[in-house]
Amino acid sequence: MTSSPIQHQTVQLVATQIEKTTSLEQILTPFALDETIIRHLTKEQTGPFVHFWTLEDIIILGMTDTKVPFLEEGLDRLRTHGFTPIVRQAGGLAVVSNEGILNISLLFKNEQMPTINQAYEWMQQLIQQSFPEATALGGINAFEVSDSYCPGDYDLSIQGRKIAGIAQRRLKDVVCVSIYLSVFGDQHYRGQVVRDFYDHAIQGQETKWHFPTVNADSMWNIGDALGLSLTIEEVQIRVLQALTQMGCSLEETKIDFTLTPEFQKALERFIQRQ
Repeated sequence: MTSSPIQHQTVQLVATQIEKTTSLEQILTPFALDETIIRHLTKEQTGPFVHFWTLEDIIILGMTDTKVPFLEEGLDRLRTHGFTPIVRQAGGLAVVSNEGILNISLLFKNEQMPTINQAYEWMQQLIQQSFPEATALGGINAFEVSDSYCPGDYDLSIQGRKIAGIAQRRLKDVVCVSIYLSVFGDQHYRGQVVRDFYDHAIQGQETKWHFPTVNADSMWNIGDALGLSLTIEEVQIRVLQALTQMGCSLEETKIDFTLTPEFQKALERFIQRQ
């Protein structure tokens, strides 16, 4: 595994906590914020950013999910479960973001662009270092858990059950690697909700695209896996400690990106695409 490009750098910290809301402006804020930081990094020689963000009772659909034959029926089922569906402008499939899920975006500029797998490995390395207890359980491994929701080659698992999924976005020489990490809460129910969406949105019809047959038991929380009662704040502290162990210094960003014209433009674009 190659060395992470953020080692021994000053990492700027950003945190976004969105309470339960139906306001698209608020729900889409973390997505617009990531996009704004990406574009900022394309223009400025600044250090990497780490963005912690949480949403309550949101189902984040991928663009592919909008191709299902009975989309409105599927969306209605999500609303029946108390979730607000939104669409992210990227690949991948549906994921859940509610209490107990922590999203982390690692954003950095690297003129020597890493491969896609290298960028995923750096996020895996950060999570492994944040949870050394997992070593006794065989470590935190990366492989596709095909019957999880939003399966991908770099699903992170403990003892074969998925705890997290990773995605990335690239623009010029900037990379944003994002992870959703199941920390606590009813992960079985999360899986059932996504399965219910596909059941009602596909209704057994053949589709051009492949959608997972979600097994609600294919995933679990990292707290349950490690036998720890973890909070979101404690996990954030673990990640920050892992960064310092990698030789990074930490500082809160001095820029309020949400007040910039670039953020407003990004937010408007995300809203228009819903």
